[in-house]
Amino acid sequence: MLVKYFLTWKDHANVASRAAAASALARAYLLSELDFEERAGAEAALTLLLDDPSPKVRFALAEALASSPHAPLQVVTGLVHDQPEIAALVIARSPVVSDRDLIERVRSAGDALQSLVARRPEVSNHLALALSRFGAAGACVVLLQNANARLCIQCLTLLASRHGSHGEVRGALLDRKDLPATLRYKLLRAAGDALAASPLVGGLLGADHAGHLLHDARQRSLHGLMHEAGPEETGAVASAMRETGDLTTLLMVRAACFGQIDFLAGVLAEQGGVAPERVTAILVNERRTQLQALLTAAGFAEATHPVFLVAVELWRKVAVGRLDAGPQEVTRLIMERLEGTVPNRVRDAANDDLMSVLRTIHLDAMRANARAHARHLAAA
Repeated sequence: MLVKYFLTWKDHANVASRAAAASALARAYLLSELDFEERAGAEAALTLLLDDPSPKVRFALAEALASSPHAPLQVVTGLVHDQPEIAALVIARSPVVSDRDLIERVRSAGDALQSLVARRPEVSNHLALALSRFGAAGACVVLLQNANARLCIQCLTLLASRHGSHGEVRGALLDRKDLPATLRYKLLRAAGDALAASPLVGGLLGADHAGHLLHDARQRSLHGLMHEAGPEETGAVASAMRETGDLTTLLMVRAACFGQIDFLAGVLAEQGGVAPERVTAILVNERRTQLQALLTAAGFAEATHPVFLVAVELWRKVAVGRLDAGPQEVTRLIMERLEGTVPNRVRDAANDDLMSVLRTIHLDAMRANARAHARHLAAA
């Protein structure tokens, strides 16, 4: 009887009165003990309120129903597709709204509503895929920062492909530990290209100095990437680096000096067309003649072969406990070994360049050790 009276009354009431009544009816539906007929009538009235011409009335309805798990589904679904400030209430709070409705809304929503969807307490993989495919950059940043969002590799690939040039998205992706190494590599390159193209960087540092610093930064980032890449990712990362020209012999010399033998093995296998198991066996057993053949097949200059041979030997000794050394000591030992095996009369420009690279790597390792020691002292 009360609902029947409400339906008659609402057509003559002003907006403020209708909004207050909508809120009261919604709370009565959720909290009061109603019999079956009363509940059915109240639900019908709530559904009818979706057609109220005033957004203030629909806002009051959404505010009353948004947080309840007992809100009528058809009403909540209707509110999801209402104007943004009304839809925002149920999108942000409602435990009733379905993924299907949210996915449909994401396709047409603006950044603000998409961000609310991305910020929900639980974001399923299907919903995350929709956001990755249709979401604006701001919403994608929110999605990446949501610890309860189920992001698969396909989501990360879509995000990198669509928004890899956006600084915040790129940063949020690079912060993730589950980012595949190939995607990390592409994003690091994008970050480097963005810095190189920045007129601010060039203006502050000068073109030559900026180029030198950016080159060093890229080399360090590639070095870190090689360290992080798992055995199953090495081939794909090496292939991507080769296509862009980043997989240089000097980079691999640095990898060898820093003990990244697994990455070296992956590159030798990928570039030489040899099974990874065979490459691993050659490295583990220090088969020098076969290793030289692998280096030649992979396209490494003959002048660099001694570096790789000595590095593999020294890091194997470290691995079995016969040598206590890190990159600084290993690089020094490689230089000493090469100095002793190349007579001055046959030393050429290639050898001089190689020794210069090794000295640079040695100094980098010394600086890294000094910084680590300083941090350790500061923390003690």
